[in-house]
Amino acid sequence: MGFLVSIGILVLFIIVISMLFNGVVFGVHSLILNNELVEDLANKLNRFVSSRKHLISFSLLVLSGFGVRQVTIYYLFSGVYFWFVIFTFGLLLLLYIAPISAMFLPYVKKEYKYWNWFSKFYWNVIGSSSLLWGLLMLIDTSTKIYADESGGTFHYGNHSLKILGGLCLIIVSMYVATSLTGRKRTASQD
Repeated sequence: MGFLVSIGILVLFIIVISMLFNGVVFGVHSLILNNELVEDLANKLNRFVSSRKHLISFSLLVLSGFGVRQVTIYYLFSGVYFWFVIFTFGLLLLLYIAPISAMFLPYVKKEYKYWNWFSKFYWNVIGSSSLLWGLLMLIDTSTKIYADESGGTFHYGNHSLKILGGLCLIIVSMYVATSLTGRKRTASQD
């Protein structure tokens, strides 16, 4: 019974963070619509991204891969947290590796108005998980990496790499937000 409760709470959490990130995308979208300078910058960024999809995708893979590696070192393989993944039948693992999927965003079609609800939910989960993991890496100042479930054995990690991993994930989240906003803006102009 506890497994079902933990899975239900996890699914509810995923839905809530997806809706929060959708609010971020909506806020950036309304900012762009009300400002011509920002709209001109968004048009230039859109042209740059469309001509260099492979480079952007590789950059997102490197940034998100480094950030996810730091997240897994400090929060997945550290102590008891891995048991949460086991207790949720691997569903929690999706939140750990979701930022890596941002590398596919440059290849997505630009017709936002034809996206179904699952596509919008999927990209919101990817952006929000990147943002939340990045913020957690920046806010949590502890560099202890626990080697067992009891918390008795630990070693210290590198604080600079942890901060850099958090910044990488925030950059990925900002790219996802601006990319979704650009797609939403082109759909609203049609």
